[in-house]
Amino acid sequence: MAALAIVTIVLLLLVQSYSCAALRNQQTAWVTNHLYRSKSLGLHSDRKVRKLLGEATGGPGAHETRVSKGVRGSLIRSTYKAKTEKLTIFEKIRHDVEMSKKRAMYLSSQIRKTTNEPIQKRKLLENFESEIDITPGEYSMEISIGTPPQTFVGVADTGSDLVWVQCSKCNPCFNSSANFDPSLSSTYQQLGCGASCDKLGESNILVCDPTCQYTYSYGDNSTTVGDFSSETVWTKDGAGRDLNISNFLFGCGLGNAGLYEEINGLVGLGRGPLSFPSQIAPNLDNNNKFSYCFVLNTNANDTSPILFGADAVPTGTISTTPISSIADFVSTFYFVNLNDISVGGSPLSIPSTSFQFNNATEDGGVIFDSGTTYTNLESVAYKLVVVAFIDEIQYDSVNLVDLTGLDLCFSVPSFDNLTVPEITFNFEGADFQLTIENIVQKVTDDSGKNFICLAITEGPAGSTSIIGNWQQQNFQVLYDLDNKHCSGPPVP
Repeated sequence: MAALAIVTIVLLLLVQSYSCAALRNQQTAWVTNHLYRSKSLGLHSDRKVRKLLGEATGGPGAHETRVSKGVRGSLIRSTYKAKTEKLTIFEKIRHDVEMSKKRAMYLSSQIRKTTNEPIQKRKLLENFESEIDITPGEYSMEISIGTPPQTFVGVADTGSDLVWVQCSKCNPCFNSSANFDPSLSSTYQQLGCGASCDKLGESNILVCDPTCQYTYSYGDNSTTVGDFSSETVWTKDGAGRDLNISNFLFGCGLGNAGLYEEINGLVGLGRGPLSFPSQIAPNLDNNNKFSYCFVLNTNANDTSPILFGADAVPTGTISTTPISSIADFVSTFYFVNLNDISVGGSPLSIPSTSFQFNNATEDGGVIFDSGTTYTNLESVAYKLVVVAFIDEIQYDSVNLVDLTGLDLCFSVPSFDNLTVPEITFNFEGADFQLTIENIVQKVTDDSGKNFICLAITEGPAGSTSIIGNWQQQNFQVLYDLDNKHCSGPPVP
């Protein structure tokens, strides 16, 4: 394979963590897109939506497309699906470890998709079967589509581009709290062949004869196929006025398999042209950028703010790092230039090859990902971190790998006044210093004994390293796509 072209962009990394509540509670001129978990939302019926829109704006005729400053919403961290509700805390941790590693393998396969097609194409709705793995806790967001709008909750995923929801004529279907009904929308349009269909990419086009049908699969083996379509997406500004975005491209899922309980689909936040931020940017003064702040895992009922458009950029001191997109075929992912890792304040001098993308193997490099729970480090880097961490920590080690899947655990008297070695990701141009909550997983067994485990997992040598959402908790991370950089400070 020819050497890959490198396109440089920048990812915001804040030098200090802070409470996401500070960002969530700010009252500014952001356009508001209220995003909630489905079971607590009480999803609007079509009749209720009509009533609400009529009261707020004087009826459907009052809606008009506006160019706005930004969109503000909230991410909900999904808890465990029905099949994990009876798991012990140790089993849940082990489950997240296993799924983080599986997602790492999946993302690596997607990076290599030009030479190894990852999707076996099949006739739509015929012999549609898939073995589905239980997905770990992820973050979800609300999206409203159609005229009048129908509201759904989708997994927010920086590792993919396509936005899709399960549609009413699906077969097979997953157990969804709501399905999109195209017949209730006056703006729904199924797409034919041509430029719009080509945006899916060859491997994601199931067939185009005469209409465009898509196919997508994910790291947990969940799959969706259906009609590639055009619709209107709705958001609201701070004054409660409707902002509608027409001709939004999305997937109407007709054959879906996966554990999406309380979830109705997926919202792709990647760098490609089909992602949610890329498509709404023209209506946000061409500001193709977004930022989020994940609340701590222990605050499962809190929402995490997610901002789109100009107001996604924080004010104040800026700390940035360049990241690289490895040519068009991996344009979805957010690659970062990680130079080293420091433990206890000392750089480990990790070989540069551990974090470099290898053109020959089409593997390696470092990416930020919202859908991976625990950071997964390439083997050489991981082992150096573990050795340094053991040298610095003052607690007695215990072997809980069979229970948790995490290699490095320690017994602690309590979680009060807990001290662990500092870990800092030394990115190009920015140091990302983790807090205790980002570094360790705390767990108490049935007898009341307390343990902490290093919340980082090991990947194969030379593999892609992934900065997971555990390490991103309580940091604001900004992705600026049209300026080829991301920037911003910690919120005070």
